[in-house]
Amino acid sequence: MDVEILIPISFFGMIVLIVWLVQHSGQKKRAEAMKTLRLAIEKGQPLTPEALESMARFSSPIADLRRGIIFVSIAAGFATFGIIVGSGLNVDDGGPQMLRGLLGVATFPLFVGLAFLGLHFFANESKRG
Repeated sequence: MDVEILIPISFFGMIVLIVWLVQHSGQKKRAEAMKTLRLAIEKGQPLTPEALESMARFSSPIADLRRGIIFVSIAAGFATFGIIVGSGLNVDDGGPQMLRGLLGVATFPLFVGLAFLGLHFFANESKRG
């Protein structure tokens, strides 16, 4: 077996692992919130509409802004890495191809980050208007 095949397998395996961890931790967080709500109901504590609304909304109002900044920063990191590494290589060594490849990879988190930033600003506009 070629050892080089382990590189893409481990890369895509890490992506799957990261997505699973995020989903799993979010599910555990929701389960804990529901457990807390159930205990409050069993003890007969009054539940205000504000408390129910805050329990229904699992992310903070600035979560989209935070996610957008993180994704745009990841894109900037990929682009900077591509420029630094790609400019240090000759044409024969694949410098321009590496630069184009990393800039292409950087576009994915860039557009995801811009979408989150747009969601944040559109949500704030609808609350104000």
